[in-house]
Amino acid sequence: MAKPTYEELQRRVGELEKMVNFKISPQEFYFDTRDLIYFKGYRDWSLDLYDRKIEDITGYKLEDFLDRKVKWLDIVYDKDEEIARDAVRQALKTDKYYLAEYRIVKKSGDLSWIKIRGFITTDANGDFLSVQGVLNDITVEKYGQLAHELENDNFEWANSLNDGIYVISEDHRIVFMNQTLIDLIGNHIGEVCYEALFQRDTPCPWSSMDQIEQEDGCCLQEYCFPKTGRTLQVRCIPIKLQDGSIGKLAHLKDVTEKRKLQLEIKEFAGRQEAITDAANSAELGIFILQNHEGAEAKFRYANEAFSRITGYEPDELLQKSLADLVHPDILQASMERHRLRQRGEILPKGHEFKMVRKDGASITVYETVALSQHDGEVATIGFLRDITERKKGQKALWQSQRLASIGRLAAEIAHEMNNPLTSVLTFSKLVTSVLQQEPFPVHRVAELRDYISYLHSETERCATISRNLLDFSRQSQIEIRDNDIHEILDTTLNILRHRAELDEIKIHTDYAAELPFLSCDFKRLQQAFINILWNGIEAMPEGGVLTVSTNFDRQRNIIEVKISDTGVGISEDDVEKIFEPFFTTKDEGKGVGLGLSVAYGIIRQHEGELYIQSESKGVHCTIQFPAGPRTLSIEDQKDEEGVFQAAALDK
Repeated sequence: MAKPTYEELQRRVGELEKMVNFKISPQEFYFDTRDLIYFKGYRDWSLDLYDRKIEDITGYKLEDFLDRKVKWLDIVYDKDEEIARDAVRQALKTDKYYLAEYRIVKKSGDLSWIKIRGFITTDANGDFLSVQGVLNDITVEKYGQLAHELENDNFEWANSLNDGIYVISEDHRIVFMNQTLIDLIGNHIGEVCYEALFQRDTPCPWSSMDQIEQEDGCCLQEYCFPKTGRTLQVRCIPIKLQDGSIGKLAHLKDVTEKRKLQLEIKEFAGRQEAITDAANSAELGIFILQNHEGAEAKFRYANEAFSRITGYEPDELLQKSLADLVHPDILQASMERHRLRQRGEILPKGHEFKMVRKDGASITVYETVALSQHDGEVATIGFLRDITERKKGQKALWQSQRLASIGRLAAEIAHEMNNPLTSVLTFSKLVTSVLQQEPFPVHRVAELRDYISYLHSETERCATISRNLLDFSRQSQIEIRDNDIHEILDTTLNILRHRAELDEIKIHTDYAAELPFLSCDFKRLQQAFINILWNGIEAMPEGGVLTVSTNFDRQRNIIEVKISDTGVGISEDDVEKIFEPFFTTKDEGKGVGLGLSVAYGIIRQHEGELYIQSESKGVHCTIQFPAGPRTLSIEDQKDEEGVFQAAALDK
């Protein structure tokens, strides 16, 4: 049977309330109406219930009843089954109003008294179809009634209860405490209750003795017992003591954890509202994805910020799935990531990808996701930020720093190209002088061939220098491929070799054999190495040695590159700041302080680490990369804040 909708539940409750108000007078029961549980029962004794309070009364889960795992007659005390059945028969014979009091067996094995009443509906033949009404726990009231009728002080039955029970006389003295209450607060029989239990000199202002004596009714109160710090719900009922006087029987139910939970829920709701407001203000999109109603990765929740980022209204998003918003180029990969996550596989939490807004515009977003639960089923909760403009700015900053490096390299290369160009000019003049002789000097043909060979070699040298600079400066898309780290280092060193020779710096390489390929972007990693090597060269204006070595740690599967110089070193205070953007130890006009911060950011984007150690004889840089293939592009790496912010924050 399908569970009732919220609207149906409201309608049913409204009908039940009308029935109860019409048929049952307030004097018929003196318990607090908060204890009433509305139900609908059927011929097979199955129940539809609308309140989790049934779990406190029976010990069984609400779902156990709704799923028909437990039926009401299953828990009726066997000696009282006939009472429950006979009440149905009597109702069918009279006014179809069902009223009964009997015991049930809780899941724990304890007995409880239940009062149950409501209207019975029948078919055309007058046979029972269902009953709608209310039920509640009357255990304490029932025992109090029995004690009242017996007119004695035999309350030993109360020692079997899990809740506290005590009885006081007209003068507020405690005449009985059950064992549960004694274990909780100690034995205070014979003492004045407000002194022993509440540490007061006068009767408690919330005392119900006057109310009990005047109205012969009951009351329900809740307060904190100072002796225990526990919050107890106290239900009081009148009781006739052996001497004929009217006393009070109090039932104490410990609701401390329940109230704490309610407070936590309230605080959680407040925090959740604050987080939602903050997220909306910060343009941080929050969403929940779940395989639902036959649709894969369907949106089950989206906040206002997510709606603004995507251009869809919240109601529209709830009709769409992730596949409707992801850029077609990466649709298959994105859906596969969702499937893997749903199966519980561990994936990088941070992910950068492209989405398509409602207006058709393509945007770049960064999401952080985690596996969670929604409506009791597995779901993905995610946080999303639009980084389209930041990516454009990041790309411009990276390119500007690259151009600054090109400018410095161009000046050095101009000097390097001067020598071969001088040779070209010299040999071209010699060739011209030979060719202008008349008659043509045949005996100088061999000499002429040498001149042309020199021209060719020097021209090739110039072309190589120019090609290295052009390759480095050419703007290209990010491209992850398997690359030989030694090739990247050699290409980089060739660009800087002439600059090193000008300052009489020797370059020494010590490469490990059989180094595995590294999945990386060749140009960006080359940029990082140029920035580090350039700093090393500039640290040795009087000459020195620049050493580049590689190693492969098989145990940790780490590719390691070490770069060291014999320069002036870095002060201990400055080592802490060298990765900060725009921090520099160079003289004004000789650097803007982006070199190492950019290098650090690029290395971090490749999931690598960069360590700097300064000594009196120079600086030692250690760069470590995890070996093995990468399936994600640079944009998909986990450095959310980009090259420059990562350099500043992730030190």
